[in-house]
Amino acid sequence: MSSLLSRSTRVNIRSVERGVWLRAARLYSINGTFGRAVLQRRPKVESSQNTTPGVIRPSLFRRSQSSETDGFAPPSIYNYENIKKLSLNPEKDKVLVDVREPAEVDQGFIPTAINIPYKSAPHALSLSEEAFEEQFGFQKPSKEKELIFYCLGGVRSNYAQELAGNFGYDKRGNYPGSWEDWVQKENSRK
Repeated sequence: MSSLLSRSTRVNIRSVERGVWLRAARLYSINGTFGRAVLQRRPKVESSQNTTPGVIRPSLFRRSQSSETDGFAPPSIYNYENIKKLSLNPEKDKVLVDVREPAEVDQGFIPTAINIPYKSAPHALSLSEEAFEEQFGFQKPSKEKELIFYCLGGVRSNYAQELAGNFGYDKRGNYPGSWEDWVQKENSRK
């Protein structure tokens, strides 16, 4: 395809991949047909944000670039009591998703949760049902179900729920307290 594009367009596309364009529109021609490409700058990562290497930032994959919203509804926020009820009485339309790495999950997890690691498999919810089941050993969650994410301290779960929204999962929840809150509250009950 790059041979069909003009040299300046190829340079501009490469520039977009590196995150250099702010907002530019350029006409391009492929086999005589003209189209318009809108190129946007990648958002800067502020020093206060988590800058863990290897973590995909969902903001780079937004479906909508609306200045007011992300293009989809915000997630439901869950606390310990909500998650405790869900773990004791699972609901058919809700799935608890642990996004920690398998080594972390080996140290403990919330009952009924499935493990879809965010850092090592951020693409998981974009896989076909067959590929997902082959990779994880269980069925891919349906888009009709609400996915409720948790991690160790709430950072990865927030990124994971945003990324899930980009993959078409409109019903999403987040347990910001995550595993640390769960362990603390469970230990205080004993």
